Amino acid sequence: QELKQRIKSHYAAQNRAVTKQDYESLCYNMPSKFGSIVRANIINNPSIDRRMMLYIVSTDSDGILSNTSTIVKNNLRNWLTHYKMLNDQIQIFDPKIVNFKMDFDITIQNTSEADDVLFRTKGILEDYFSEKFYIGEPLYITKIYEVINAVDGVIATNKVNIRGTTEGNYTSNYMNFDEALSRDGTYIKTPKNVILELRYPNLDIKGTVK
Repeated sequence: QELKQRIKSHYAAQNRAVTKQDYESLCYNMPSKFGSIVRANIINNPSIDRRMMLYIVSTDSDGILSNTSTIVKNNLRNWLTHYKMLNDQIQIFDPKIVNFKMDFDITIQNTSEADDVLFRTKGILEDYFSEKFYIGEPLYITKIYEVINAVDGVIATNKVNIRGTTEGNYTSNYMNFDEALSRDGTYIKTPKNVILELRYPNLDIKGTVK
């Protein structure tokens, strides 16, 4: 699905950058020999006409989000120069990488084995979180409920808890997830310069059964 969307955006750009989508598409389509950008997000600066803040992030050899190197940033800046509008001014920044963990509590059928249902539920959630978030993308808690409830043997999802983590091998960027929760409790609001990451799915997802 992501590939389909990128193809559409790249085709629409027609080798020039006018819109936010054009710039993001060009970032993703920079030749790999110049470096790789995993996620990009353009934010317009309302105080200065045609000045845009471009947030980009890469991954390391283990697929973990990491700040983009200065060399790749310079390569990207030169790459965009060939396509940007003459008056456009682009500043490139690193987004804040915020790591989180999640706990869930489920009720299962009497005929199901608790360990088996937990194992399969965690596996499905690990697959769900394997795709990287976009910069500024909200975390939809209702979607997590849907994913868990669709697991064979699960009667109901009683609770899903999302919490930030900054210890050990996680980033030091802290975000209060309770304060970021929407009024209706259905999603976590993410600032435009922040990207969320469930860094170690096999460790960061915990479940209990009732």
